[in-house]
Formats: sequence, structure tokens, C-alpha cells
Amino acid sequence: MQRNEISPTEALSTAEAPTRVTTTLYDVIAALQTVVEPEGDDLSVAIVAEWLRSGRLRFPEDATIAA
Repeated sequence: MQRNEISPTEALSTAEAPTRVTTTLYDVIAALQTVVEPEGDDLSVAIVAEWLRSGRLRFPEDATIAA
């Protein structure tokens, strides 16, 4: 498969609900860094940013986010 080709994905069945886990953003990043190379911080940030944009990773509606 060429790098610019999009791989087909299976559509989710409406009978199957995705698993939902409540955790901290720190724990998500720490778990991700266990599978990314030690110098891959930029990759970890890109993955978390994509998960946030796609809705796979969400903040609770009542969460307060400090800058």
C-alpha cells in the first residue's frame, strides 16, 4: 500500500457501543509515551491533538481547563 492511499475501515455497527473510559489527560499521555519512541514527544502531541479533534478523546462538559 502506498503512503498516500487511504486504508478502508469497517463501519461501526449500531449494536456495538465503543468502550468509554474516564481518566486524566496526564494518564493518556503517559500511556501513549510507553509505546512511542523516547524522542517522539512531537508524535505524542500530534496523536493527542488528533484524538481531541476527532472526538475520540473528550473533556467532560463540566471540566474547567486552565491555560
